[in-house]
Amino acid sequence: MAITTEILLEKMEQELAKAKQAMPAEQLREHIYAVKALCEVLLESQPEQPLPAGPSVPKPVLNPEPLKTEDGANGDSIFDF
Repeated sequence: MAITTEILLEKMEQELAKAKQAMPAEQLREHIYAVKALCEVLLESQPEQPLPAGPSVPKPVLNPEPLKTEDGANGDSIFDF
């Protein structure tokens, strides 16, 4: 029998309802841990989706020819001033 996402979500809802009604803190923690375990099962059973691409950052344009000036600055070496 395959466990579907809907079944896991229903179980989470049931445990959440029990957690809301739990009086001693120990019972509350038990129900919260049950929800956590169900979440982990759900996350591990789903194939990972690639993250959506964010805004694209323009890449710098590399100029293959260095800028030439009249006084010879910007030569081939980084030490040419």
